[in-house]
Amino acid sequence: MASQTPAHVVAMQGPDPAQSSRVWTPIVDQHATWIAVNPIQGCPKACTYCFLNERGQTAVRPRHLTSSEATADLLVNSSFYAASRPVALYTWTDVMALPASRAHLAELLENLVARQLLNPIVLITKCRVPDETVELIDSVRRRGLTVLVYVSYSGLGPDIERGIRHEEVAENFPRLADRNIPIVHYWRPSFPSSADESTMQRVLEHAARYARCTVAVGLKVEPAALTRLSQLWPELATTPAATEAEGVYPRTFWRFIHRTWRYRPGYPVFHTNSCALAFVLGRPDSFGVFGSEVCRMRNVCPVGQRYRCTAADAERRAPTDTEVRDVLARRGLTEVPYSFDADGRELILDAAVETNLVAALTHDLGIPVRAQRHHEDAYWSSGTAGAVPVIIE
Repeated sequence: MASQTPAHVVAMQGPDPAQSSRVWTPIVDQHATWIAVNPIQGCPKACTYCFLNERGQTAVRPRHLTSSEATADLLVNSSFYAASRPVALYTWTDVMALPASRAHLAELLENLVARQLLNPIVLITKCRVPDETVELIDSVRRRGLTVLVYVSYSGLGPDIERGIRHEEVAENFPRLADRNIPIVHYWRPSFPSSADESTMQRVLEHAARYARCTVAVGLKVEPAALTRLSQLWPELATTPAATEAEGVYPRTFWRFIHRTWRYRPGYPVFHTNSCALAFVLGRPDSFGVFGSEVCRMRNVCPVGQRYRCTAADAERRAPTDTEVRDVLARRGLTEVPYSFDADGRELILDAAVETNLVAALTHDLGIPVRAQRHHEDAYWSSGTAGAVPVIIE
């Protein structure tokens, strides 16, 4: 994530009286699992836990930074772009919230189809997906574009997810499934108020009837958000590791999501978006997760998917020094010293490197890449950067 809008975008949009309090991200960037594309930034909703709070981008009018055609240009010309890599659209807004945002989405999806830019597309929402948008997604899918919808549904109340109509979120599941549009249930985050047995069972039961899988993600606690989030979850303030965690989980939620097989046998629950996408897309893991602790101990992964990953892993080889040097040079990291772990399955960079570049290198090489955290890196703590979960009793 970046701290400002590119200069040409600011110039195109003209003066913005709110700009001094709003932080902007590049229109195309690399996040841990996917390429993030954000031609619209700012969300009219005001969810308490959202990372956009610290960037002045909640409870604001979304700002259109560039056209759908220019967005497609920026995507395909980005150094992060590759034809097979997942692309998440509009991660700095909820694109389903407003008609103008949905119109931009419609134009962008049509543009991608026309150009035959057929990367897997991820849309993330906690708003109602209108009938005309369901029709649009169905239409572009029939013309070759793979679109998955992440429905964020966590059992949280209006005190935390302000402005969200939860009954409409729940209705997305059967409406999308009826058109065979792949749904990933995004179970994030969990607070003590939503981590009781009845709420968790209700959420899982509803989502698992329609979704292909669930991704369960803990609460991200950036240092600047700690005081605000501690008002809802006081124990955060006395948990020093909370701000460095991959995610923070109530103990009851942590136990539940690792025992979902008791309630929905055979239903996949992942802790990694890359594994969820690999499963839905019928691909093996290419992100270095297979065989890790997350793979072995945390993901509730179907037997068929584990077989797919096992077969691919048997044929995988560690990258050569030449391949590593070539990739580092392409990412502008020629002078960075590196080494491999004992079995050559993890690349270790002996330098502080931005998290988006670490993620890009992981995609380039197909193995985990570890580096020191860059002190000016605005990206939140993630498993890609080596962060681990924290569980609060």
